[in-house]
Amino acid sequence: MTFLNDYLWTPFMVFSLGFLLVKFAGKRSVAQMTAFDLMFIQIMATAITEPIVSKNNWSAAWYSFAIALLYIILSRLALVNKLKYWISHSPTVLIRGGDIDEKGLGRVRLTVDELQGILRTKGYTSILDVEMAVMEESGQVSIIPKADKRPLQPSDLNLQPSPTFISIPLIMDGDIISHNLKFVHKDLDWLYSQMSIHHLRKEDLHKITLATYNQKGDVEFDIKKESDGSITTYKPGNEN
Repeated sequence: MTFLNDYLWTPFMVFSLGFLLVKFAGKRSVAQMTAFDLMFIQIMATAITEPIVSKNNWSAAWYSFAIALLYIILSRLALVNKLKYWISHSPTVLIRGGDIDEKGLGRVRLTVDELQGILRTKGYTSILDVEMAVMEESGQVSIIPKADKRPLQPSDLNLQPSPTFISIPLIMDGDIISHNLKFVHKDLDWLYSQMSIHHLRKEDLHKITLATYNQKGDVEFDIKKESDGSITTYKPGNEN
């Protein structure tokens, strides 16, 4: 009985409780990870894993639930403008008008080299190209390029592009997604006819990595291909 409790029940309880409480706390604690969120995750991890050491499952469950509840309450209070200043960090300007804000850089303890590295990961090679760079509350850096350095927009050419369309997957890893097929008001016979256009049969479903319904009403296929030894199949490293 002790073996089952120590090696099966306790790990299962710890993982399940942690998953449920993090989900209960909301996506914000996982997606943004501010200093406030990071503290919650660290304390929660310590409280949840306590049964592994102390064998006191119910006390750890209560403490974990209380911490999650307190986190949710404080998160709600952070939405109040008067309290937000005391609970969360304010965004910090790092670059303004192509000029580095040294005070802002020092406030977030970021070096010039690190700032340049962040700019490179965003696709900018020169600080002069940046109108404003801001470190957000989550620690991520938002960059607004200067007007003459931003990507060309259709509106700049007085063009009116078609509305954005999200391709709808109909087949993934060889499995037909029936509810998506129903969503686009099509049936299996129509899907098989689209496959035949690309010289695919019903028996070839396992060869299809992805098939998506596009804006034109057609299906685009990504097919698994075997390496034929040609020069276009080169892979970096020593796998060739």
